[in-house]
Amino acid sequence: MKKSETNRNYFGLNFIATGAETNGKYFLSKTIIPAGDPGPPAHAHSKEDESFFLTSGKLKFVVNGEDIELKPGEFLNIEKGEKHTWKNDSNEEAELIITFAPAGIENMFVELDRDISRIKEIGIKYGTDFEL
Repeated sequence: MKKSETNRNYFGLNFIATGAETNGKYFLSKTIIPAGDPGPPAHAHSKEDESFFLTSGKLKFVVNGEDIELKPGEFLNIEKGEKHTWKNDSNEEAELIITFAPAGIENMFVELDRDISRIKEIGIKYGTDFEL
């Protein structure tokens, strides 16, 4: 059994469980997306699946060119290699839980929190291709 540390916030994500606590199986985090947030550049992960569980608000995703609206209580899984992005174009914040499997990508968010100007380079280091 491993218990996670508290107050681990990087790049807008509150780390709940990292690979250190899950034996590398998954990375679990939660975040709040402000109203009007345009989201990240479209990107694809080559090493992990990413899933979203929306607890409040709503978000619009584009996955491989398909528009998907996520509402509270809904879940979306994005498999590795699928190009995706999201945005919150509503007037209320959205709260969600995000899981990556396997773990490891949490280290990318720590690095991006330190230097977002290197997003392309840092992304490639962790198998994430950001379209800029």
